[in-house]
Amino acid sequence: MGGIFEKYTKSRSQRRTKTVKLQALVLSLCLWSLGPAVSLGEEAATTPAALSAAAVKAYQQKDYIRFLANEKQALELQPSNPRFLYNVACGESLTGHSTEAIKLLNQLVDRKLDLGAETDDDFAGIRKTPEWSAFVSRLAELRKPIVRSEIAFKLSDPTLMAIGIAVDRQDGDTYIASIRERKIVRRTKTGHVSDFVREGQDGFLAGASLAIDGGRHLLFASSSAVPFMRGYREEEKGKSGLFVFDLKTGKLQRKAFLPVDGKLHFLNAVVVDHDGNAYVSDSGTPGIYRLGRNGTELEEFVGAGVFTSTQGLAFADDEKTMYVVDYSDGLWALDMASKKRRLVEGPPDVWLGGLDGLSRVGNGFITVQIGVRPERVLRLDLSGQGQRISAVTVLEMNHPEYDGPIQGAVDGQAFIYIANSQLRLGNGDTGAYAEEKARPTVVLRLPF
Repeated sequence: MGGIFEKYTKSRSQRRTKTVKLQALVLSLCLWSLGPAVSLGEEAATTPAALSAAAVKAYQQKDYIRFLANEKQALELQPSNPRFLYNVACGESLTGHSTEAIKLLNQLVDRKLDLGAETDDDFAGIRKTPEWSAFVSRLAELRKPIVRSEIAFKLSDPTLMAIGIAVDRQDGDTYIASIRERKIVRRTKTGHVSDFVREGQDGFLAGASLAIDGGRHLLFASSSAVPFMRGYREEEKGKSGLFVFDLKTGKLQRKAFLPVDGKLHFLNAVVVDHDGNAYVSDSGTPGIYRLGRNGTELEEFVGAGVFTSTQGLAFADDEKTMYVVDYSDGLWALDMASKKRRLVEGPPDVWLGGLDGLSRVGNGFITVQIGVRPERVLRLDLSGQGQRISAVTVLEMNHPEYDGPIQGAVDGQAFIYIANSQLRLGNGDTGAYAEEKARPTVVLRLPF
């Protein structure tokens, strides 16, 4: 699942300090900053990250004039970055410039982005203005659902917490990974539901993402220790691996775990090439690992420090390029031979942060964007040579069934995805789980 889970930090200083951090296996994306704070030496003083760090310091000291000045400089360097645009709006409001603040917030609405201004205390001083009332009306219009899907099926078990899904194109069976119940459910094309992998079978931990190698009849499943999974033990902290099961029998073929090295790991999206080699992203300590066709050990393919938050993976048709979703800043193309990467630019008015999962369709992708409000499903169309994103289309947005929508899979001419992962019910710090609020899993079928 991309993003592992997404939640917003409550502290203003915290949420302006880091873009992405994982706390007790819960990904915390702060939409209002660019990246980790850096030292503010003279050489780095004019980079967006350094300016953002300086703004954080100024904000903490309630020096809002300096905060605004730093955010304005960052926005000049990255004028399409909505995080900086939002922060400048905050600074304008805090320094008494209501007209300027609301003008910037309206620019975000023009881009179909709601970054939480309606409940942000930074705008408390301008909420009685006529301009604010007009802005709130535009927010209400933005939040109207765009619904093109139908319910494919529901799973009656309310505590499943389904987050991974894959479809076997040969027989039409659907497989769903449970992060709470540590199992994989199979739903046949005729609607029969059963456990394909039983709870904790073969040491299976919290299920994350699934991928099918149809030619070899194998199901790949990433799995990690999460505090709110059933039977969690403290000694399992940091454990993360990739399991391979026989699709016909459900028997484990092999499994490979990362070494427990004191770092936070969460193996996530899985993609399999034509030769049977599997690649899996790590959203805890960002990177990509490879499990060879007959391998029993995970090999580092892309190390830490390259990406900020590795999520969805998909191959180009010739498999010479792997497309990688970075939750912090969008879509990247990774050359499989040189391992060099390049950002796949999109339309200037579209922000592609907060993407979860990546499913190849035609000359592009379908992905779920959970790092913004309203949450939505996007289609990304590539240019002829795949050098850039030529068009971004909102296929669905703010569906009434949404409660943590998450990654999906292609099934014929439809995208099926989980509408309600309900990840908000699990506490990644304490392991607590709000079972009384859980409800059946809803899977949507969205034609494209």
